[in-house]
Amino acid sequence: MTAATTDLVPHAFRAMNTDVELIAPGESAERRLRRAERWLHAFEARFSRFLATSELSRLNASAGRPFPASPLLFRLVSLALTLAERSGGRFDPTVLRALEGAGYDRSFERLAPLQRRRAADLSPRASWRQVRLDAASRQLTLPPDCGLDLGGIGKGWAVDRLAVLLGTPCLINAGGDVFAAGRPPDAPAWLVGVADPFDSERDLALLPLRDQGVATSTTLKRRWQVGDRWLHHLIDPRTGRPSDSDAVQVTAVAPTATLADYHAKVALLLGSEDGRRYLDVEEGVEGLVVRSDGALLASRRLPTWGEGD
Repeated sequence: MTAATTDLVPHAFRAMNTDVELIAPGESAERRLRRAERWLHAFEARFSRFLATSELSRLNASAGRPFPASPLLFRLVSLALTLAERSGGRFDPTVLRALEGAGYDRSFERLAPLQRRRAADLSPRASWRQVRLDAASRQLTLPPDCGLDLGGIGKGWAVDRLAVLLGTPCLINAGGDVFAAGRPPDAPAWLVGVADPFDSERDLALLPLRDQGVATSTTLKRRWQVGDRWLHHLIDPRTGRPSDSDAVQVTAVAPTATLADYHAKVALLLGSEDGRRYLDVEEGVEGLVVRSDGALLASRRLPTWGEGD
């Protein structure tokens, strides 16, 4: 990502199994950036599915029984279920058991890239419709043998929260989940590149962003091998298996990073043509679909941004 300004303080670190970069201007930037990093580490400790002591893991372990949730966990699960309903189930946070059955049962950096793993039964066992929320008691009840993966939605929400903590202007990039608040000093917008999934040295487009989130979902990263087949982490809730959509990458721009992540996933699961039509009709959403043969399908508003070099 690039910005035409020199009055910026960058801060990079590792969290949530990805590289994180925060950028903010001003004399107090370093203090605010360090505080934001501490907040993100604390968020991960509470809501990572890979930490047995996290609140999310304790919720998943309690499947079949009411679980007294913290206000923030209740809020995040409520948001995930609202988006599941909005998508007609194309987005479903209850795909955790399918992810684990496919082999994604530990943090990705602990999966050997070429490790041959055995897939378990991937048939769907539960859905978002079976999760029960009691707002009065703030209790969550998952159906038996069900687990939640807040994944990208949780990361998108954290990115949006970091923007509030840092103040305007700032830029947050957590492994491709981005929020651009305001604009950088002496520049009309933050410039964010969309990487070519087939050539990491090339950008497909440069997006000028102000008060917008952007997220990319792709089936060409976070992959592992089962027998002679490559699997990935984007589960199609209709089958309980990694998506076989002809869209291999979708980048979506939306009013928040949370919504950008959501729209990118839904569009990818729909496939290239339906995914582009979806991005066209969603209000305030723009995007770019990369098909498995390398073809690019842009939403009708995207071409005004121009292509990268």
